[in-house]
Amino acid sequence: MSLKPINNFFVQEPAWRELSQWPLRSMPSQVVNWLLEPNSLTKRIKNTFSEPFAVEVQGQGFAAPHLLDAQCLKQPRHHYALVREVLLTLSNQPVVFARTTLPRKVAHQLQNLTHLGNRPLGEVIFSYPELKRVRLDLAKISVTELNQQAQKMLEGERFIWARRNTYQMNKHAFLVSEFFLPALFNK
Repeated sequence: MSLKPINNFFVQEPAWRELSQWPLRSMPSQVVNWLLEPNSLTKRIKNTFSEPFAVEVQGQGFAAPHLLDAQCLKQPRHHYALVREVLLTLSNQPVVFARTTLPRKVAHQLQNLTHLGNRPLGEVIFSYPELKRVRLDLAKISVTELNQQAQKMLEGERFIWARRNTYQMNKHAFLVSEFFLPALFNK
């Protein structure tokens, strides 16, 4: 079966590198602070800003994962995954684009993560004491790697920063990738 990818943001897949490969001292401190956040990004945004917070689902369904995501999850690319893409907004302004990749078997085992609608994933997964982040990858993404719609959100920026969290819950691994839009740092 050929699966159509769910991809509302990229024209080119991000080039992820493990945290240990990044010279954090050369990065803006406000960016590092957000990239290294160990807890729920949703909770931090809500606690940091008083503006109304919302989750806007851009796409969700079973699809072929990005190649590097499949490799990170140690699964063949032709095995489909539940992919969910959302925008996190403050006062209707996008501040984070997020992409969750749950391998099919994981989606079956963790069904409470498959029907979130406009509920933030972070509010659900961080309520589980067995949740562990087992890997953190970072990326500096050129706007040329993003589609035109995404580029419009970036107001002349040349790149954005992103992190890809590999989480494990009850021995089931899944990915949560978060792409920090400049509006988050300008608030």
